[in-house]
Amino acid sequence: MRPVKQKAPYFVLAALMVAAAVYVTVTPPIFVDYLEAKTFDIRTLLRGERSAEADIAIVAIDDKTLDSLGLNIWTRGNMATLVEKLSTMEPAVIGIDYLYQLPETSKGLESVRNLSSAYQMLPDANKEYLKQLQLLEQANDVDAALVKAVGNAGNVVLAFAPHVFEAMENREHVAALPEFMPWYAFMLSKPGPAYKPVVAQTALTPFERLAEVSASIGHVYSLYDPDGAIRWEALYIKMGEDIYPSFGFEIVRIYKGLRQQDVKVVTGDRIILGDKIDLPTDVSGRILINYLGERGNFPTYPAIDILKGQIPVSSLKGKIVLIGAAALGTGDIHVTPFTELTGVEKQATVIENILSLNYMVKEEWTTLLDVVAIVFFAFVMALTVPYFGAFASGLFFGVLLLIYLGLTQYAFVAHNIWVHVVVPALTLSILYTTLTTYRFFTEENRARQIRSIFSRYTTEKVVDEMIEHPEMAKLGGVRRNVTVLFSDVRGFTTFSENHTPEEVVSVLNELLSEMTDVIMHWNGTLDKFVGDEIMAFWGAPGEQKNHAELATHCALHMLHRLYELHEKWEAEGREKLDIGIGLNSGEVVVGNIGSESKKMDYTIIGDAVNLGARVEALTRNYNAHLMVTEFTLAEISHLLPDKNGTGIKDGFGHVEARRLDEVKVKGKQNAVVVYELVDMEIDSRPGT
Repeated sequence: MRPVKQKAPYFVLAALMVAAAVYVTVTPPIFVDYLEAKTFDIRTLLRGERSAEADIAIVAIDDKTLDSLGLNIWTRGNMATLVEKLSTMEPAVIGIDYLYQLPETSKGLESVRNLSSAYQMLPDANKEYLKQLQLLEQANDVDAALVKAVGNAGNVVLAFAPHVFEAMENREHVAALPEFMPWYAFMLSKPGPAYKPVVAQTALTPFERLAEVSASIGHVYSLYDPDGAIRWEALYIKMGEDIYPSFGFEIVRIYKGLRQQDVKVVTGDRIILGDKIDLPTDVSGRILINYLGERGNFPTYPAIDILKGQIPVSSLKGKIVLIGAAALGTGDIHVTPFTELTGVEKQATVIENILSLNYMVKEEWTTLLDVVAIVFFAFVMALTVPYFGAFASGLFFGVLLLIYLGLTQYAFVAHNIWVHVVVPALTLSILYTTLTTYRFFTEENRARQIRSIFSRYTTEKVVDEMIEHPEMAKLGGVRRNVTVLFSDVRGFTTFSENHTPEEVVSVLNELLSEMTDVIMHWNGTLDKFVGDEIMAFWGAPGEQKNHAELATHCALHMLHRLYELHEKWEAEGREKLDIGIGLNSGEVVVGNIGSESKKMDYTIIGDAVNLGARVEALTRNYNAHLMVTEFTLAEISHLLPDKNGTGIKDGFGHVEARRLDEVKVKGKQNAVVVYELVDMEIDSRPGT
């Protein structure tokens, strides 16, 4: 496990990114909202289309209708006739997604009105003639026909268009509204704890005569996101001191047969319709629209077919019927996650969402969920990235990201909950990229440094272990229990005098190369060459608890390899070289020693090292190939054959330890006992 100090930078980097991500989550910039909105669209498309769950039909004022009537525009007279026809089909509610703001007059109507008014002033005015003038006035008053049709229907909901100006300094200021408008405001409302209203300063309303005979009116304000799409519906807006319902909401209220006093509004929290419908909203009184899919998800009938009586009564009886523009060029087209829908189709979708309680939800608590996800990602990545390579940590990152995306899509499809994706997913991605990059430029650099330093001294296996656990390769001085090996060529001076320099170097390189291979085979650390002498040790930089055992195996192996070289040199007619090996175990100081600015070597120093060198020098005096101190023997005695010569499993086999002498060491009060280790297999060979 990596030390705390090595993991700390990962947690610091993760904490900094968490702080930035949480800030962006709580106060998201526009581009984050834009990206998040696009993920809403993608998730909607992945979910696919769904069927409507309410009896809603659309009567479309489409190109077919206008062409059949030879019209460029849909007149109030046409609307009056259409409403009259629809009334005979007994729909539950009729919603007119058309705005009739001002009374409509014509020169002919004004002339008749003026004539009628002047004629009434005459003392001998003919009543029959006056009646004819009134009939003529009614015939030219298209508003009267529409008012009559709406009034007779008794179930018509009209639209009004509020104007919301976010940039106005005094957002609460409201221009003069018609006197009838407060009649259509919510009667029972109380402020919620975090209400952030959609505030309108003025509105285009139906003309008074028409509004007075309608069942209700509702706003048709469209909430456009920064990308121009409509994903939200404001169920109510604020104008002055009053709260006004939306067009779709009022249609639902009328459809359910509820009075205004049956609706209770907790602004910024929810709307309660009667005893059964509870509509949670966000702090602005909005809901997320749960679109059904492409166009045509609601039964749609051209208005001309209604006028001609070509639609069966059963098609519309008891249903909510919406009248709206669908002809090209009308401008009432809105972008949705699926496609472009007409305004009346959008209204139908909102009504369906409310009736079926099947709308999307973006709860305030999802922000807390975002923060929890971000913190979790940071903690997990800070724990995992330091321990895995780029591929493994990348695979882990990918799996974690897919799990999160899968869970958010599940919440979206199964529970209609919009959980944020952009900031948590970007945070996870940036965390992985940043921490992996940090690891590459620090730990990979450290690995290269360790490899460059230690690959000259020890095996690839030990180097890899130190890279995996860099705390093993401290470059400063540390105390360790090690076993040191010294090996020296006997009679090398005489050999050098009797041979050419080329021959000396060739033979010496061959010998040292073979001995070095053996040291590396037994995972030793090659310290240095001093002329014909080799110094190696076990127990550092990586921890090796069996350092004495490894060193002894290595020394015995070196003697076997030396015997093989003797056979080779003898066959080649060359002079043989011999070696002596000394082993000692004890505590040393290990680390990089030398000039920091010039040259440093990874080496060991201490009395145990000096004693090892002394023991190797004594091999000449005792004519021994391998000598060890009592300290090394104590470490390996359990691996030597017993008194009967029986070998130990995984031990040294036919090896005998022979006590040679007690050696007085400089700086030590007590003498050190030295032993010769004799490999009986080598000792029994001829020529040894």
